[in-house]
Amino acid sequence: MDDLTSRLHVLRGREVPLGGPRGMTVMRTLPHRDCSLVGPWCFVDQFGPDDVFATGGMQVARHPHTGFATVSWLFEGAITHRDSIGSHVLVTPGAVDVMTAGRGITHSEFTTNDTTTLHGVQLWFAQPDAQRFGDPAFALASTERIEADAFALRAGFGEHSVTGPGDQVVTARGDLQMGVPLDFLEITLDPDIEVTAHLDAGHEYAVVVDRGPVTVGAGERPVVEADGYDLVLVPERSESVRLTAGEAGARVLLIGGEPLGEDIVMWWNFVGRSHEEIAEFRARYQQEMGFEGADGEALDPDSDAARPATEGDLLFGTFPPNTPRPLPAPRLPGGRLRSRGRRPQERREGRGT
Repeated sequence: MDDLTSRLHVLRGREVPLGGPRGMTVMRTLPHRDCSLVGPWCFVDQFGPDDVFATGGMQVARHPHTGFATVSWLFEGAITHRDSIGSHVLVTPGAVDVMTAGRGITHSEFTTNDTTTLHGVQLWFAQPDAQRFGDPAFALASTERIEADAFALRAGFGEHSVTGPGDQVVTARGDLQMGVPLDFLEITLDPDIEVTAHLDAGHEYAVVVDRGPVTVGAGERPVVEADGYDLVLVPERSESVRLTAGEAGARVLLIGGEPLGEDIVMWWNFVGRSHEEIAEFRARYQQEMGFEGADGEALDPDSDAARPATEGDLLFGTFPPNTPRPLPAPRLPGGRLRSRGRRPQERREGRGT
């Protein structure tokens, strides 16, 4: 059996329309048939550089989340974030935007009118079972770009040490504490430069390539070549990873964290632990947004019942008036949703999807 946890392995991004068939195209590397989780990270979308004039940019109306946190990281452009706990903020390059769903939240994301090019990454990390029914929350923090000889660092989460040319050691730290051990570091390399990022051997890691090509190595294992929109799985228990840029330079994200140690069920914008739980989240959202009645039957969109609920015990909160209509949830697939184990070989043995 080919154990993907013991070697470097490249996952290629696949095209996905964001917000529906006419939405902006993103490149998704996680989840992947060969890997569902890197530490607690369960989702990676890369987008751009996107010509907003040609595509319309990011136009994602109100939609739900449960049981995980979203992280937005921009290289270029700006996004307006609005959510059901009252947050209404501008997300720009140099900031890390974290929305924790907990038991339930809804939000929308729209490119600002003055953005001409949108370029960035959105990631999700699953909340552990002990935290996933907590209160929703939102945090936005600035990050510091640390310049070194021939490379630069910007940390979103965790503390990171990188050795560059001439044995120069640089450390970067992220200020936000999310209640779970997380690693998130942007590394920008000048042409033909090699650096070594030092790792916590108890964490799982991946290298997300924004701009390449870049050669990735770990220990004595054979190196791999990766390019933009690729994700490289780092072998378990690695103490460092080497990154070598080509003649065009490179920019990567190093993501990781303590293994979640739990199987998750992930469908549309919900993360749970069982098919029944996901079905319940969907039904509750559809009812609260006025798409379906308690019996699951679709409502007439022109009727008084087909409006988002504004009072009562609402799992997905409320939104201000005169905002775009929420996105309806797709239908559940015909079969049962299956759990995703954290280790790649578990899926190869048929114990997950």
